[in-house]
Amino acid sequence: MENQVRRTQVISGLDRERRLPMLSLHGREAVDEVRRIVEPFYWKVIGVEDQEQLARRLRRDPVKVVLVDLRDALSFFTGWLPAFSREHPSVQFVAIVEKRVAENSQHAAFLHAYFFDLCFAPIEPTRLTFSIGHAWTMARVAETHLSGETSPPKEGADGDRLIGRSEVMQKVRRKIRRFADNDLPVLITGPTGTGKELAARSIHERSSRQEGGFVAVNCGALNPSLVQSELFGHEKGAFTGAGKRHVGWVELADGGTLFLDEIGDLPPETQVSLLRFLQQGEIQRVGGEATIAVDARIIAATHVELAKAVADGRFREDLFFRLDVLPLEMPSLVERGADVIELAQYYLERFSRELGVKTKRLSPATEGAILNYGWPGNIRELMNRLRRGIVLSDGPTVSLPELESSVENDAGMRSLAEIRDEAERNAIAQAVSRSGHNITEAARMLDVSRCTLHRLIRKHRLPFA
Repeated sequence: MENQVRRTQVISGLDRERRLPMLSLHGREAVDEVRRIVEPFYWKVIGVEDQEQLARRLRRDPVKVVLVDLRDALSFFTGWLPAFSREHPSVQFVAIVEKRVAENSQHAAFLHAYFFDLCFAPIEPTRLTFSIGHAWTMARVAETHLSGETSPPKEGADGDRLIGRSEVMQKVRRKIRRFADNDLPVLITGPTGTGKELAARSIHERSSRQEGGFVAVNCGALNPSLVQSELFGHEKGAFTGAGKRHVGWVELADGGTLFLDEIGDLPPETQVSLLRFLQQGEIQRVGGEATIAVDARIIAATHVELAKAVADGRFREDLFFRLDVLPLEMPSLVERGADVIELAQYYLERFSRELGVKTKRLSPATEGAILNYGWPGNIRELMNRLRRGIVLSDGPTVSLPELESSVENDAGMRSLAEIRDEAERNAIAQAVSRSGHNITEAARMLDVSRCTLHRLIRKHRLPFA
């Protein structure tokens, strides 16, 4: 063991601008060999004996690349390098390794997961300098990305939780800024999983109520027999089991914002109480006699068409008009074009951090598949697939197989009709998005009549006017 410790060296190349540590298990000879190769390219080589010294070097200098000499020493690194790389996510690792080791499937998984590039022994000077330079450049990119200089907006950044630069999202942002300036009710519509609660939070955080609470309630998840009590509270003894006074969600939102998600699921009697609150600004707890003034802004959301629910007698028309003062429609993911890649990269970084693994990236084939997929579950589906992809992928990239759902894997070959329908649906969505929701212009782009395009939109149940 003592000999092994003496033979453990870290070679650090340092110049006035670049920082390059390289780790070797071949003592002074390996240090000298690498020094002869890289010093003509202005890398200064310094040997370090073990990972503790490497960690100190990384803390002291802005190091970007580590060259690890794995020759006859792979097992020494597998125990500590994974955790070490997670602690230094922007640092890129390059390995010197025997070709036979890299071709072993078990070893290949480790190399693929934690090394930016490989150089086979014996060292080929041109190959080594190329790998170091390329890794150093990518380390700069990773460092910039992790520092937030070019990364997508993070949750809560500047009061804006929404990611994406498409025209439809720019329209959403403009409405959010406008709606935040007043206390009128907002009705957010759109398919499931499109970020309606995030939009509501953005309105709240930009408003004068940002210091007050944001109370989010999923109306569809409330116990049907206790909805009235949950929303408006109850007095002690109001019903069996009411052992003490309960303050409801509406009252808790006093001074802030009450977000009522899936408001279309509210039962009729609760709709009446909510209408009374919107008209008078007062509530009455279940079993209570006194009215209580509450100052809360209402933002409601639904994925169903409330106008149709009104026509079917499932939702009060007067409540619908009270809620639908400032309408905000959240676009489906397929309407947002390249936003899906920006969202995927953001969530890959976030979920990798949450799962305790080094940040993964999308393979080029997966980026193409993501852009062409219809995303019926929208952002929620994207998030779930990426979580699974991170867990299932062995290396630094998430590829298409990890993003395929088990339903798709088990379904076998799709029919030509299914493939044709998906292509047609995607083409329509892209045309409508690129035309800025101008149906006439989208029809021209698709070389069909306006009537035909409307028929196809209805056929595929796309959320376009």
